[in-house]
Amino acid sequence: MNLVIVESPTKAKTLLGILGKSYKIEASMGHIRDLPKSGLGVDLANDFQPEYVVPEKAKKTITLLKKLSKDADTIYLATDPDREGEAIAWHLKILLGAKKNYQRVTFHELTKSAITEAFKKVADVDTHLVDAQQARRVLDRLVGYKLSPLLWKKVRYGLSAGRVQSVAVRLVVERERERQSFSPEEYWSITGDFQNAAHQKLTAEFTSINSEKLDIKSSDQAKELETDIKDCSFIITDVKKTERIRKPYPPFKTSTLQQAGANVFGFSAKRTMIVAQKLFEQGYITYHRTDSLNLSSQFIDNARVFIKEKLGTAFLPAEAIFYKTTAKSAQEAHEAIRPTNLTSVTNVGLTPDEAKIYSLIWKRALECQVLPAVYDQTSVSIESSKGHVFRVAGSVAKFDGWLGVGKLINLETDEEEVYKLADLAVGEGLELLKLNSEQHFTQPPARFSDAALIKTLEELGIGRPSTYAPTISTITDRGYVRKEGRYFVPEDVAYVVTDLLVEHFSEVIDYKFTADLEEDLDEIAEGTKEWIPVIREFYTPFEKDLKEKEETLQKSEVTNLGETNEKCPECGKPLIIKLGKYGKFLSCSNYPECKYARPIEDPKPGSEEAATLEDYGKCPNCEDGVFVLKRGRFGKFLACSNYPKCK
Repeated sequence: MNLVIVESPTKAKTLLGILGKSYKIEASMGHIRDLPKSGLGVDLANDFQPEYVVPEKAKKTITLLKKLSKDADTIYLATDPDREGEAIAWHLKILLGAKKNYQRVTFHELTKSAITEAFKKVADVDTHLVDAQQARRVLDRLVGYKLSPLLWKKVRYGLSAGRVQSVAVRLVVERERERQSFSPEEYWSITGDFQNAAHQKLTAEFTSINSEKLDIKSSDQAKELETDIKDCSFIITDVKKTERIRKPYPPFKTSTLQQAGANVFGFSAKRTMIVAQKLFEQGYITYHRTDSLNLSSQFIDNARVFIKEKLGTAFLPAEAIFYKTTAKSAQEAHEAIRPTNLTSVTNVGLTPDEAKIYSLIWKRALECQVLPAVYDQTSVSIESSKGHVFRVAGSVAKFDGWLGVGKLINLETDEEEVYKLADLAVGEGLELLKLNSEQHFTQPPARFSDAALIKTLEELGIGRPSTYAPTISTITDRGYVRKEGRYFVPEDVAYVVTDLLVEHFSEVIDYKFTADLEEDLDEIAEGTKEWIPVIREFYTPFEKDLKEKEETLQKSEVTNLGETNEKCPECGKPLIIKLGKYGKFLSCSNYPECKYARPIEDPKPGSEEAATLEDYGKCPNCEDGVFVLKRGRFGKFLACSNYPKCK
């Protein structure tokens, strides 16, 4: 009997359908040994050795696996092909006993050909990958379990810090401060509706006067320009026709799949990864935690045949297209995320979420092997008799190229809106039908969405494919940020903790330092660095800082959010805003001599005080109601002040 151990029952079921009954396939149900939930679990006096325990929920599984392993001729450790999977295989080997015939099997897709090939290429557990996983686990435990108690003492109980999560919170906080300090500037745009002698119409935007770009800053300036323009005659001074090429996107890796899930369907990174995990375990896609853009030659050959059959030879490049992987840590033996079977365009057995993510993966894997889309672009310059210049550009699709793939499964393509210009000629006169002025204001930098935060973390080199989704979930679940629509907004505690860490533990929350640590972990995985010296180099100065700050940091200083203009009614000293267990409150600056404090109350909806803060207008459904801003489970919304009388 040959025993095959995987992580999940779904993966076991899929594998059983491929390997048959000559193999006994069981699931470890994820990690079967880990650091303890309570306590540090790292032996600081003995080279940071992890003190692993078997969780209660895993004991029954281990008992079953031990029983089955006694009768097994060979035990195949078929856990996921990454650091986490390698670590699970290593833990299984230790727990089931050394005197067994173990074989490590890795595969990046659950198909018959891939599994057959994998079982021909068995190997030992890669201890370098195990060391890298252990190093990450120990580093994160040291930061979390050493820094969190300091936050409990100096800020409030229950807070947590993390090597990657605290950096992610810092990004959100700094972006919000950029927005708060942003001063919007007014500007105006002017467009003109024109027609030629053949009554063909077009709309063009004013850009300059007498070859000088002109920024319109006010309503008066816009009106003055309109008056000046209205009396003019107009001719076409330039018509440029160019061919524009739009190339397809590379195949998906983990980060870009998460970004697409967020941008197209509004999925959180966690939701996308849960769906991708199910698709992988059911055999629909290749392994979904990858930095690689590599595609197997077999898949590319199949894709080219499929493209030729479904779209035609005109869509097929002369040679296969290969994409260069930029991530230093990517292993080219791994593949990008792709479907395992191109003919499975839609699958009846999939849930709605699975069908959505699968359609993205299927479409992108094919698109990247199709020729670019081609557009004929025309730009037209119109000039008035006084030198006012208006410009308009438009493009017409000449060849669909990769955009045609979406039409195979009735998906909307990424094709941009086409503005078709008339066949105009230089020197042709135009009649001005109408001028349109519109007021605008410059916008602050956008808040981070799931997609934008993952993209920024990846660009900074912080985190790896397996860490993006759990990092975002952690900072949300622990109350550092909240979601308003698709965007992250920092809570008050995020500002306090970020400022404390930036000032007193700058290395822990420094972008470059965190990225350099990720590179160290990659080098450990490659076998070019030892993990214990990496931990020691980090922990020695960290521990010294920690002891010093525990003595010198004062909670009253850390939680002070600023002084108000209000005086204490008991002693006359200024009142300050402080952060407490239940949020912000007012406290006397003379504390502890004066213990006056009171909660900060939001103005009563509909009151004069609320109206002076922000005017959202009158309710259209009742006579005396006004709109007030409230916060619900899906973020902020406007409601009538007469609720529940008026809904």
